[in-house]
Amino acid sequence: MKHVLLASLIVLSFLLGSCRRSTQQNREAPHVNMSLAVEPEAPTVGPATLLITLTDADGNPINGAALEIRGDMSHAGMEPVLASAEAGQTGIYEAPFEWTMAGDWIVTVTASLPDGSIATREFDLTVSGEMHMEP
Repeated sequence: MKHVLLASLIVLSFLLGSCRRSTQQNREAPHVNMSLAVEPEAPTVGPATLLITLTDADGNPINGAALEIRGDMSHAGMEPVLASAEAGQTGIYEAPFEWTMAGDWIVTVTASLPDGSIATREFDLTVSGEMHMEP
């Protein structure tokens, strides 16, 4: 019985150790300002462009970040929509995006910054059911 308990504790300590995130590699960047705009301005089902603006605490643009974007509907059971953007100019990053359904969405943007830190923000949006048509 002692051997089983000891073996269980050893396995558990390895599992817990492997779940820990490295704070050195993934420092959270609270000094980053992030905003999100959508084109078309009123989000509608169908294709869109997300414009994410990154600035530092002094309002200077942050270029050279890599952004991962995840759109989740506010209710469970829907597949997330994933996108990415890189190499913004004047701190503005563009990402093509597809709203798959009308309703309330949570868009999570994770920016890997040039200094190795990470900035993550969530944005709540409502997407209408009217399809946007290009002229």
